[in-house]
Amino acid sequence: MIRVCTLALAFLAFPAAGQSPPPAPTPVVPDTDVFVADLDLAAGKVGVPRNVTTRPGYDNQPAFLAGGDALLYVARDDSGSTDVWRVDLATGTRTQVTATPEAEYSPTPLADGSGFSAVRVEAPHAAGETFTESQRLFRYGFDGMPRGPVLADVRRVGYHAWIDASHVALFIVGNAEAKIAHSLVLASLPKGTITPLAPDIGRSLGRAPDGRVTFVDQSSADSWNLAAIAPGDAEPSLLTPIPKGSADEKPADRSQDFCWLPDGTLMMANGKRLLRWDGNPGSEWTTLAQFADLPGTIRRLTTSRDGKRVAFVVDMPTASKPD
Repeated sequence: MIRVCTLALAFLAFPAAGQSPPPAPTPVVPDTDVFVADLDLAAGKVGVPRNVTTRPGYDNQPAFLAGGDALLYVARDDSGSTDVWRVDLATGTRTQVTATPEAEYSPTPLADGSGFSAVRVEAPHAAGETFTESQRLFRYGFDGMPRGPVLADVRRVGYHAWIDASHVALFIVGNAEAKIAHSLVLASLPKGTITPLAPDIGRSLGRAPDGRVTFVDQSSADSWNLAAIAPGDAEPSLLTPIPKGSADEKPADRSQDFCWLPDGTLMMANGKRLLRWDGNPGSEWTTLAQFADLPGTIRRLTTSRDGKRVAFVVDMPTASKPD
């Protein structure tokens, strides 16, 4: 079974028509770091998280390499360039992987070990076109060199998750002005056939143990639900309600980042907690870990293939960051 989680891409600002676009977009991005902790699923325990990207700025969207001893993640440097980096978890050594005029987001190691996929954001292709129109899914080698687009003609890709070697789920960025919702589609390779699956979805995508695409159904403003769907289904199956946070929680802060685990259960971020759902409809969420000392909210998460480590992103107050 291929188990996948996705990690998010910021929606990007763009210059007005007639202006010469820069080589890469410069959106406002949060101050974030990547934390890693040991994970014992059998005992239901999570170790003490440690910050593996301690620096000011944007470090986000981690993904474990196959052996679980290193991570790919995205970092933005002082020039505004967003590239893929690698951190060795034994030594703490951080190495830049890509160095391109484009921006890369959501690096995801490929199951065949040949490299990784990432959402690549190029400069607009035409006057008046937005950066969002240029967002495509690309393949890269571990040397950081792009190997070409996975789907040459599919644009507005926000996030992705590999369901298997020939199917990839895509979050397609909507258009608020045109009242077009974000949507979920499934792309079949190598032909690139696109099958629409669901509208009004959250940023996190995954593969359920039964092979269906899993996502957060946001069609109801009052209650979000974890849902699953496969091609041919008339509508998504609602698996379980998404847990709410504090009474004054804003919709933008509502939990939506999840990851399926090797034992068939599911982990979800909720404030400074990691929650677990056993996969059985009607069962309740349980608290797997609570980190009162974390400096901010958990926003993204992923686990190693063997389920022995978890990585997640934390919002960092600027004052807490080192010089």
